[in-house]
Formats: sequence, C-alpha cells, structure tokens
Amino acid sequence: MWTYIFYVFVSCVALTPFLLMLDYWYKARTRDWGWTSEDSRDMYVDGVKTIITASGIAVALLASSFSSGRTSNPIVTFSAKVAAVALISCVCWSLVAILALLRGHEQAKARNIDAHRNTGHLRPINEGRLNAVELLLILLTSGIALSCFLVGFIFLGRIAFHF
Repeated sequence: MWTYIFYVFVSCVALTPFLLMLDYWYKARTRDWGWTSEDSRDMYVDGVKTIITASGIAVALLASSFSSGRTSNPIVTFSAKVAAVALISCVCWSLVAILALLRGHEQAKARNIDAHRNTGHLRPINEGRLNAVELLLILLTSGIALSCFLVGFIFLGRIAFHF
C-alpha cells in the first residue's frame, strides 16, 4: 500500500510544474503578460542554471556511491536508476529551456525593434512580446525540466529512506 501512495505522490509532484506553466500561459494570453525583458530572461536562465548544477551534483554523488554495486535491495537499485535518469533528463531539458529562453527573448526583442522603427511609440527596445510558439516552447521545456528535477530528488529521498 505504501508503494502506491509513494507513486501517487510522485505523480502529483511531477504534474505540479505543469499547473504552474498553465498559469503562466493563461496570464500571458488573457492579461498580455507575455512580454520578456533582459532582466526577466536573466532571472529565469539563472534559475535553470541552478537546477542544472543541483542535478549534476546529485547525479555525480549517486554515481559515485553506487559504482561499487554494494546494495542488494531492489528498491534502492530501482530508485537509483530512476533518480539518475530523471536528473540527467533534467539537465538535458534545462539546456533546451535555456536555449528557448535566449532565442525567444531575442526574437521578441527583434520584433519590438522592427515595430519601433515603424511607429516609434512602443515599449523600450530591450524587451518584446513572445509569440505563442516561443512561449509554449519555453514553458514546456521548463516544465519538463522542473518535473524531472523533482522526481529525481524524490527518488533520491526514497533511497535514503530504504538504507
């Protein structure tokens, strides 16, 4: 029974970042909050880089502690594999999210510069409005990365619980 509760918990935690991303999407579409600035871009990129660093450290520690194959507990072995895959996936998706953030910001800024040249009455040049595809790509990759990060750390906690 505890195993089922654990997997329900993991599923809920894994889906939570997507609720956050849906909230971002909804507000960007209904309140016109889909603008990006250099400060917001840098803030989100720094957050994703922090997740990459934490995941990398956790995978390195996990790999070094299980390299000797000293555990015979199948739950610990399975949890270590899931944690490693989730955390490595987090690093990969985080890199894609950073690229999406950087490229999306540059495209939005370029559109704003072009519009500014034509009218001269728009927002400052260092920001721009993300289109639906750019915003969706940023939100999906960020949501997947954050979900992988959370799942990986939950399975690391499961390892510590079963030692």
